[in-house]
Amino acid sequence: MHTPLSLARRTNNIIAYVTNPARLEQEDIHEEIMHTLQNLQKIFPSWVICTCRFMHQGFFYVSDNARELLGVDTASLANALEVEAYFSRMHHADIEDYSRGLQVVSEIYQEEDPEERHKLRFVFNYRMRHPDGRYIHLHDEKAMLRIRDNLSLYYMLLRDISHETPFTGVKMTCYKEGKKLSGFNASAEAASQLSPREHELLPLMKQGFSTKEIAGILGISHNTVRNMRQKLFQKFQVNNAIELLNRSAVMDAQGFPST
Repeated sequence: MHTPLSLARRTNNIIAYVTNPARLEQEDIHEEIMHTLQNLQKIFPSWVICTCRFMHQGFFYVSDNARELLGVDTASLANALEVEAYFSRMHHADIEDYSRGLQVVSEIYQEEDPEERHKLRFVFNYRMRHPDGRYIHLHDEKAMLRIRDNLSLYYMLLRDISHETPFTGVKMTCYKEGKKLSGFNASAEAASQLSPREHELLPLMKQGFSTKEIAGILGISHNTVRNMRQKLFQKFQVNNAIELLNRSAVMDAQGFPST
């Protein structure tokens, strides 16, 4: 079972593998970096832009729209982006799948030519606790820019997409020069692992049949149906039948083989 601490360790392992943390606070490059970040903000005005606290020590930048878009000010976001503190705000049901996404990132980095890594872009979708206590569906892009031959700027683009895209599980997609290279989709993976009985159960639940009625239709016991439902909750990282059916409906609309 993964925890915020284990996620922090895995992240640090990836960072150590990729490169030594770059020192961006040097005066001769500070102005150049700030100019680059300000240009990024012009390109992405609806996103919160941060330098990566995981990769850069002693330097931190966050765009001034953080409070408007994510409900946090610069100082709070700086503290929240400390590795373990950041992961402690992640929805507990997403931690395991996020860790698996990090594993895919690690595998991609190990296979990629070091001279080509600056062309990679990683997009994560997961839930994060907002300061007001609710959870938001976060779109988190991680990328890098070559500033000089020996210096790269690692940055994150963050946006709350809760009102745009229903959350269907943790996703990680890797792009290289705009083309999808690889990825991880927790819900699609869970759907592919459904048993034949579970494939029969979901449509009956969608039709509104009770547990007792489903047992009669499938010719199994009431307790067996309840156990199957519980396993579906676990596979799709949901707490009840309503969340399961909502998740399944969105997946159906997106073409996932959930039923």
